[in-house]
Amino acid sequence: MKKNILALAFTLVCGLWSVNSFSQFTLTVTNGYGGGTYQPGDTIHIWSKEFPATDVFDKWTGDVQFLEYADEWHTTVIMPSQNVSVTGYTRTIGSFTINHESIRGRDTLKEVYSYFPPNFKGVIFCFHGTGGQASNWTTLFDYVQFLHDAVADTFAFVITESEETTTQIDLNSNGKTNQWNYTPYNATNVDFANIQALIDTFKQRGITNASTNYFSVGMSNGGGFSATAATYFNWSAAVSYCAQAGNTLASVTTVPIQWCMAKYDNHPNVGAAGNAEALANHNTIVSRGICSRYFLFDHSPVYPQRFMRSPTVTQTKSNNLFLELQNNNLLSADKYLLYATDTIGARIQSSPSSYPQFLTLSATDRIFMATQVDVMYSGHQFFCDYDKRTLEFFNYQCAIPTDILDFRNDILDFKIQPNPVNDVLSISIPYELVGEEVSVYDLSGRKIMSDKAVRSNVLCPISNITSGIYFVKIRNNTRKFVKQ
Repeated sequence: MKKNILALAFTLVCGLWSVNSFSQFTLTVTNGYGGGTYQPGDTIHIWSKEFPATDVFDKWTGDVQFLEYADEWHTTVIMPSQNVSVTGYTRTIGSFTINHESIRGRDTLKEVYSYFPPNFKGVIFCFHGTGGQASNWTTLFDYVQFLHDAVADTFAFVITESEETTTQIDLNSNGKTNQWNYTPYNATNVDFANIQALIDTFKQRGITNASTNYFSVGMSNGGGFSATAATYFNWSAAVSYCAQAGNTLASVTTVPIQWCMAKYDNHPNVGAAGNAEALANHNTIVSRGICSRYFLFDHSPVYPQRFMRSPTVTQTKSNNLFLELQNNNLLSADKYLLYATDTIGARIQSSPSSYPQFLTLSATDRIFMATQVDVMYSGHQFFCDYDKRTLEFFNYQCAIPTDILDFRNDILDFKIQPNPVNDVLSISIPYELVGEEVSVYDLSGRKIMSDKAVRSNVLCPISNITSGIYFVKIRNNTRKFVKQ
C-alpha cells in the first residue's frame, strides 16, 4: 500500500512537471515583434513596431497583466500557462522645433537647446556625459526619443553643456574635459552658476516663473551631476542613468532620485561595483524616508528589424546587419550580443571584409548602430527603454495616484532566475512591491519560508531545501521554480 501511494505521488509530480515543462502556448504581438510559441515561465522580450519621429509609443493593450511594464515600447512577458495576445499603439505628437541659441553663463556663452510646449508642467534639464556635448541630446537616437516622450507628456526641456566642454579646459585637474564638476558644492561652482543663469534668463523672458517645477536627467557623468544639481537647487526630482552619484549625497539629499543602471555596464568607473553602489545609495535614501527608485536594465536579444528604427535603414538593410552580427559569431544561440561596442569595433577594424553591411552605412547610421549595440548589450549607454518610468517619476515621484496604482497592482509581476536553481534564487520585483512579503511554498501548499522584500532584488538561499517543484508568491502573483 505504501509503495502504491509513493508511486501515485511520483506520477502526480512527474505529470505536473511534464505539463509545465513541455506544454507550449502562443504569444501574439500585433504592431510589434517577439511573438511566437513559448513554454510557461519563459521570459520573452517584445518591441513595438518602428514609428516615425512625429509619433511616440503610447501603450500595449490586451493581456497586459503579463507584461513587465505596459507603457514602454520595449518590455518583457513572463509566459503563463495560456495564450497571450498584446497590441502596441502609438500616438501622434506632430513635429516641433528645438530652439538653439547661445546664452550667457557666468563666464562664457553657453550652447543651449530648449523647447517649451504650451501649458508645460515642468522643465527638465538634460545633462550630457563625459566627452559629450549638448547636441548629443538632439542627435543621438535614444536621447531624442526621450525628448519626444517628454514633450508628449507636456514637459519642457533645457539642454546645455558643461563649462569644461565650452572652454576645453580640465577645470578639476582629473585628466578629462567635457565633464560636469560636482564640487565645490556652492555658488562658486561655475556649472551651478551657469544653470542658475539659464533659469534666470528664461524667467526674465516670462517663459518660467517662481513656481515652475524643475527636474533633471543625465547620462554617466551627467547622471551624477543630475542628482547633485537637483540636490543643490532643491528641484522636484532627478534621474541618473549609468552613474552611481555618491554616498555622501545619498546621506544628505532631500530630493527624490531614481537610478537607471545597466546590468553589464563596462565603464571603468561604474561596472558591477557602481551598480551596487547605486543600489546602496537608493537604499540609504529610502531608509531616510525620501522617495527613490532603482532599476537595473538587463540585456535584450537582437531582432532583425532592430536597426529599422533609424529612418534611413531599410528593412532589408536591417535584416542584413542582423545576419552580419550572427554570421560573425557575435550573437549567442538565443540572439543575445556576446560583446560590447568596443570589442565589436575592434573586430570590424581587424577584418573589415567580414562586415560589408556595416561599412556601407553612413557615419550617422554607424553611430546609431553602435549605440543600439550598447543598449542591447546593456552596456554604458543611455537607453530610451525606461522613458515612461522616468517620466512617471517626474510626474508623481512615489505618490502614484490611486487609479494608476490600482491598475498597476492588478498587473504587477516579478522575475525569478535561474530556473532551475541550485543554491540561490534571485527575485527581481517592481518597485511597487518593495516592502511586500515574499513567500516560498512547496507542492502541497505549505509555506516553507518568507521574508519582506526590502529592495527590488531579493536573493533567496534555497540550498537546504530538497529537490523538487516550488512556488514563489508576492501579493497575488505566483511563479514556479525547480530546485535541482
